Amino acid sequence: MLDDLRWEYKALILIGIVTISIVIYSYSSFSSGERERISDSSPVEPQPQPVPINIPNMTSENTSSSTENVTAEEARQIAGESGYTAGQPSRGSITINGTDVPVWVVPLQRGGRTVREVYVSIEGGQIVGKREFQ
Repeated sequence: MLDDLRWEYKALILIGIVTISIVIYSYSSFSSGERERISDSSPVEPQPQPVPINIPNMTSENTSSSTENVTAEEARQIAGESGYTAGQPSRGSITINGTDVPVWVVPLQRGGRTVREVYVSIEGGQIVGKREFQ
């Protein structure tokens, strides 16, 4: 029966058999064997690392300039670093040595992705902490 066919038909039949074998092998590998479950375990949230603050002795002459509240735009400028784009600051607080310090949380972005948060003290405008994202 195969002797009556031309070589083109024989080649076409061979290609069909190889194709069907590949398709069957592909789908059978999904259904056989032990299935592995991938769990969506939430990643560990990185903790902010406090930065040591040198608090100068306040006298009556310089208390008005250093205790002024920093605006969101000023916090954004303070936290800005070269190579990063500072995002929109939001209010928050951070605990340093058992004391809650009100801060502006300024996200720093690189390539459209937040890679760092900088904590700028609302009172005085010092950088009091940073947090890196992986």
